[in-house]
Amino acid sequence: MWDGRGARWLAVGLASVSASCASPAMKAAEHGDRAALLVAISAGHRRGSLSNRESAAIAKAVAEQELRTVPPTEALNRVREARPCAYELDDALADRMRIHDAIGAEAALARIEGRGLSPGDARDFATDPDASWHAVGARALVRPEDRANRLRALLDPDPRVRRQAARAAHDAADGGDLDALAEAARLDPEPIVRTEAVRAMAVLPSTPRIAIVLRDLWNDGDDGLREDIARAWSSPSIWSVGGREALRILIASEHGPGVIEGAAAVLRRGEDADTEMAQVAAAQLVRSIQSGSRRERLQALAQTPLDRSEFVASVKGAACDDDAEVRVAALARLAPFDAARVRELEVLAQPGSPVGAQARFALAGAGDRRVQAWIEQDLASSTPEERLGAATALAAMRVPARAAALLADADPSVRLRAACTILMAARTAR
Repeated sequence: MWDGRGARWLAVGLASVSASCASPAMKAAEHGDRAALLVAISAGHRRGSLSNRESAAIAKAVAEQELRTVPPTEALNRVREARPCAYELDDALADRMRIHDAIGAEAALARIEGRGLSPGDARDFATDPDASWHAVGARALVRPEDRANRLRALLDPDPRVRRQAARAAHDAADGGDLDALAEAARLDPEPIVRTEAVRAMAVLPSTPRIAIVLRDLWNDGDDGLREDIARAWSSPSIWSVGGREALRILIASEHGPGVIEGAAAVLRRGEDADTEMAQVAAAQLVRSIQSGSRRERLQALAQTPLDRSEFVASVKGAACDDDAEVRVAALARLAPFDAARVRELEVLAQPGSPVGAQARFALAGAGDRRVQAWIEQDLASSTPEERLGAATALAAMRVPARAAALLADADPSVRLRAACTILMAARTAR
């Protein structure tokens, strides 16, 4: 888990590397010299001297350079891409926040998520006439005395403000927000605002009315919203005041992604669900694996625990399926317990396989170093997402330094996103 101690460790570690390291790679990263950086990283790989810790320091320097030199036309996307590693990049984001425009506001929101900007400081923007900065202020309306302003923000003409107000309602967990959140979840034209409103309702103080409101929302919700509603019914504050009964009815009578989410949520509740309810949930997941749409089968395979014989049997059946994507998903679940399944995945993981990238990622998660060379070949793919997928896989294998070449990629989005991948991997390397 990422906590304050991990944050302090990583900050000290990166600072010490940066302070003591005058390597060619670090110098090139700090000056934005991609050609020199690639040469230095390649040399480090050949010598076997580029550690995960040093690659994280270089990644931080690259990401900061990207944020400080990005052209205005691309800056909004770069700041959004930096959000997962906002903690590590707080200084660069703070610099960008000093410019009072939409990009600066996005940097401010990233800093709130990274805990570099406190709600108290962000609240100063709650009355800003610029909607992008008004959204920053709305995100900070988490105190009991902020309720009136928070509810007004939920009705703001700008969807950015409404979304951040819903996120503030989640943090505030004020029962007095229920009606406004229910209206937002029912009527807001933006799907992401409806989603944030449902997530906020899931943490409100317990009351039977919330479960009823969610049932009304279920009837008109799309698949994504229904998944959030199912998770909300299983939340601690709603489960015992109507959520359990709502899920009981749901998993016995309906189907689709939201129902799969609900069935998995029931099983996660363990002893809180009675035997009959758990059996119905189990049957729903097995049925989805065996006969659902591809999306439903993949979702059920990802959600199903392997603590029952019927689950294991259904996953084993999917591991022989004609659909290669389904087969890889099933084999990925079985691989940690069965070496034969690892070998089957390795066949599917070979370069040129239509599901090679998925299989290689599954094997990376299982720690299979035999596919590392194939994953590293993906770093040179012509497709940005495949290159970044390789970086994620290498991070899962605990060798994120092997993805450092992407810090000199021709695509600035790849450079920044790869840097974040390497920085996030460093958080757990304690």
